[in-house]
Amino acid sequence: MKNLIVFLLTSALSITAFALEPLQKKKGFSGFANLGVGGGQVESNFFAKIDGVDIDLGDDTINDLGAPGSKDVVLPALAFELGYTFANGKTRVFLGNDFADYLQFDRSTRFGIRHDFDGLGTMQIAYLNAAALSTEVWSDPYLVGVARDSTKVEVSGARFTWDNILGTKFELKVSATERDLDDERSGESQPLTAEERNLLDRNGDVYLAELGYLYKISDKHILRPSIRYVDEDLDGRAMASSGVAIDLSYVYSTPKGTRWVNNATYGEFDGDKDNPLFDKRNDADRYFFSSTLFLRGFFGLENWTPNIGAVWGKLDTDINFNQSNMWLVNVGVLRRF
Repeated sequence: MKNLIVFLLTSALSITAFALEPLQKKKGFSGFANLGVGGGQVESNFFAKIDGVDIDLGDDTINDLGAPGSKDVVLPALAFELGYTFANGKTRVFLGNDFADYLQFDRSTRFGIRHDFDGLGTMQIAYLNAAALSTEVWSDPYLVGVARDSTKVEVSGARFTWDNILGTKFELKVSATERDLDDERSGESQPLTAEERNLLDRNGDVYLAELGYLYKISDKHILRPSIRYVDEDLDGRAMASSGVAIDLSYVYSTPKGTRWVNNATYGEFDGDKDNPLFDKRNDADRYFFSSTLFLRGFFGLENWTPNIGAVWGKLDTDINFNQSNMWLVNVGVLRRF
């Protein structure tokens, strides 16, 4: 479910969208914090609000099972990471957020460890768990004419990253997460059998494998193409899907530290079973684009980096009810320490 639309709440983490950053050689604590705000529009029949700050992402009442309406949103753009590097300069433990999670409405916090194995490359393993500002969805998104109730989504799992594989510029990411809705009641308001309602269950597991390559064209230009396979192995087979996405990231850097970071994604996903309400499978094309400018040293700020970004995402499905669209413009300021 969380992959129905792609969404960006922070621009700071775009810095880490390409590969694991080099480990600092100095022993001690380090990290970053980004503070900002974003505003835009969301269209989704599934997302309800962000818990903890009561930001609505959708209307509680719908009049039909058609395409979603739009909702204007203003959101905090908050991100952080705090880590400790040991004396050998090759091992680091960390706690914080991840860029990929924010792209999919998942505010998971990572706790993990990474180590540089010299010729083998750098490996990282992290435990993922939902943070305090979790996303809520509608318990029964298909309830018509009556206010719908929201429910929390708990996401937990693990991610393994292997960067600079055997001394090359290849990077591998593998993850497995479990999605658990507190109160899943999809389809209870509709004239469906118990077996048909089970097809709409959004609980389940999500598996991902991604292979990327970091290509440094020059000191100013970096490209990272990647391909990833995603298997949304949900209990409701009408909600389950799998497919392949192609990503392309590009960074332009200046000698003074200004960075322009861009990410684009296209993916094709096939549904597993027909949705009993629409007699169609949840086949979909997914599109995503983001662009963020980091203005290091502007406005006389030595240790702070102002940033401004824009993001757009679209889920084009065969089922109109499941379609999602969004756009967001966000501003923030990044501090490394």
